[in-house]
Amino acid sequence: MNVHKHSHLPFWMLLTLAWRNLWRHRKRTIITLSSIAIGFGLAVLSIGIGDGSHNSLIRNAIKLGEGHLTVQPRGYLEAPANHKYLEDGLALSKSMQTLKLAGTIEPRISLQVLSSTANNSVGAALEGLSHENDPRGIMLSNELVKGEWIKPGDLRGIVIGEGMARKLKARVGSKVVIMAGKKGGDSQAQLGRVRGIFNSQVPEMDDYLIFSDIQFAQRFLEGEGAELSRQPVTRFAIFLDDPDTLYHWKDKIKAAVESKAVIAMDWQEMMPQLVQFIAIDDAGNYVFLLLILIMVVFGVLNTVLMSVLERAREFGLLRALGLSRRSLLMLVFCESLILSLLAIVVGWIVGGGVHLWFSQHGIDFTAMIGEGGNVMMGTFMDPVIYTELSWDRVTQLTTIIFIVTLASGIYPAIKAARVTPVEALRT
Repeated sequence: MNVHKHSHLPFWMLLTLAWRNLWRHRKRTIITLSSIAIGFGLAVLSIGIGDGSHNSLIRNAIKLGEGHLTVQPRGYLEAPANHKYLEDGLALSKSMQTLKLAGTIEPRISLQVLSSTANNSVGAALEGLSHENDPRGIMLSNELVKGEWIKPGDLRGIVIGEGMARKLKARVGSKVVIMAGKKGGDSQAQLGRVRGIFNSQVPEMDDYLIFSDIQFAQRFLEGEGAELSRQPVTRFAIFLDDPDTLYHWKDKIKAAVESKAVIAMDWQEMMPQLVQFIAIDDAGNYVFLLLILIMVVFGVLNTVLMSVLERAREFGLLRALGLSRRSLLMLVFCESLILSLLAIVVGWIVGGGVHLWFSQHGIDFTAMIGEGGNVMMGTFMDPVIYTELSWDRVTQLTTIIFIVTLASGIYPAIKAARVTPVEALRT
């Protein structure tokens, strides 16, 4: 009785044979790798632009908004009101300063007011800033079209947007009466004088916000019963030197200041609409990536499957000589493995090169988006976008392309393993 034994080739030999098989049809392999590289480059560019534009929106939202982290009265975000404020801002500030936070802590006051001139009256939000180095103040002072920014200690000066100036028919030097209601139903008023007019390109700010020194705004809190010696504020806006340390400092600040009356929130909790917008836009980028992956799958499948079909007789001979089905399957799978690795290398040469170029030179979207087209969700996108890719994105793209390319070779490998010597030798 004869026993037919099947031989198993060592893995290194399978890799060597797979490498030679791939380059039998040099043009086909080069075309496949080129298509994968072009697709990979487009995917990297698309995701890089997406991340760059999103990060631009986030950075500007943080500067114009309430920082990376915000400490404010619990429940204020859900229902803002002038009588909701942090009574002992001085004690809270000292508690946070003991943490030796790597960043700046900016006390602020936000009030809902009525602004009036001899010509008109409009609803507005009064924002009291602690000093001219507040990131929001620095950003808007660069957008002044008339006048100057408020100087420290100016207890009458205010700065308004162009939209507000048009509504009030006010100009630099105009007097503006600012009124605010009290919790008990009474009202209080302060007289301000316009020092400057800005144009931030964000209508929500230009039409609605009034900026003043924090001491000017504190007078309204005093009317609500606050003690000025305790430095009452509406919130603290915290700006971190390194945004990647956000959750580290959030935990520390929560432990230091949170109570039944005080809450610490990050920018994502403060701006949920912006987070949702970015998530939806990201989904669009992944649809584009899916189309790229489909192209990659068909490219690899075509290359490996054609190679298998052309070598049916060869595979039959190998099986007749005793090569096991497992070794034959592994041989074709090794071809897919090598093609996957080559796809990653060539893909990152092309995609990485594209990313490096646009991360240095950027893409100017000014003509494409037009005037005001870069404003969304209360923030704005810089007109020139530089591609950005985090290491998480690099790992994600590399893993997806590698797995998809490798998986594309499973069917051809199984088909090769099913070859029977008799049928193959008849072809």
